[in-house]
Amino acid sequence: MLKQYAEAKAKKALLILMLKYILPILLLFALIYGIIFLLVLMLGNLSSQESENLTNGQVGNVSQEVMQYKDEVTKYAKQEGVEDYVGIILALMMQESGGRGLDPMQASESHCESMGCIVNPEVSIQQGVKYFAQTLNRSNQDVKLALQSYNFGTGFIDYVMQHGGKYTQELAIDFSSMKYEQLKHQGIYSCVRPEALQYNACYGDIYYVDAVLQYYNFETPIGDGEWAVPVAGAVNITSPYGWRTWGDGSRENHKGVDFSCIEGVTPIQAVEKGRVIYSGFQVNRDGSDGYGNLVMIQHGNLISAYGHLSKLDVREGDTVKKGQQIGVCGSTGESTGPHLHLEAKTSEWSGHQNPAALLGL
Repeated sequence: MLKQYAEAKAKKALLILMLKYILPILLLFALIYGIIFLLVLMLGNLSSQESENLTNGQVGNVSQEVMQYKDEVTKYAKQEGVEDYVGIILALMMQESGGRGLDPMQASESHCESMGCIVNPEVSIQQGVKYFAQTLNRSNQDVKLALQSYNFGTGFIDYVMQHGGKYTQELAIDFSSMKYEQLKHQGIYSCVRPEALQYNACYGDIYYVDAVLQYYNFETPIGDGEWAVPVAGAVNITSPYGWRTWGDGSRENHKGVDFSCIEGVTPIQAVEKGRVIYSGFQVNRDGSDGYGNLVMIQHGNLISAYGHLSKLDVREGDTVKKGQQIGVCGSTGESTGPHLHLEAKTSEWSGHQNPAALLGL
């Protein structure tokens, strides 16, 4: 009897010990495990959502299949001297194939004059980038003309040069209609878009430029200053404010900051809200080339000026918001190539100061 009593007392003591010390420890481990499990589950869902977004082209405006080739596109773009156009080339690939297949740049015809001869993605990218660079050079850096020629062929460049020298939607329609009339007897051409039927323009895609540029992601970067950066996309200052020396040894006091941009494509945006006090084509007093297409906006005691634009989107007297598009990148006036010349000043033609300080760059 005494032995049974001792055993019962020992079991009771052991049970109390477990309830008091061991059970809380087990519960703590269970809680930690549960938290870890929930975190893993949440991260897994987040990863799946990100992959879905990439697949749907919501990140960077193009698909994951296209983005996997970014390094190859960049490599060959540098070789061809068009590294500033990597984003455009990726957008072009998105339109051509979505990054799928063995010829993601659809470059076979430019490579061997027949479809399907390229069966290696890297060969496709190398040829596609090379062909884009060739069309861009032949187009005198007119990106829209180069893009449409990637679809139509380089004969479109010759056609445009004979009809004003600059890409327009109307010229694309006219060329497509002309080529379709010449080739429709072959029976291999049909309208890519129903809206092209009214023009009988069924050679290639007359809206190819817009189709490509819908994938080109213009995100306005934010500086640390009171003014917003005026160039949509990546920021690259090609010539800072102040004295600069030209190749012939002459020196010039550069009264603004130059940003690289794509002619006829890159949107130019107001650095701050204000009122447009000048919008037009500016020449110097002696009749020589000046700023070309120029916009000036009054912001209280300061004026911002945007020179060499290819297109003016505002008129004198307009009120604009910060970040609103006021024009498009160009190379009009006295210009060595496509860029935005931005000035900050206290009056229309004097009182210049360094815009970089206001932009926080």
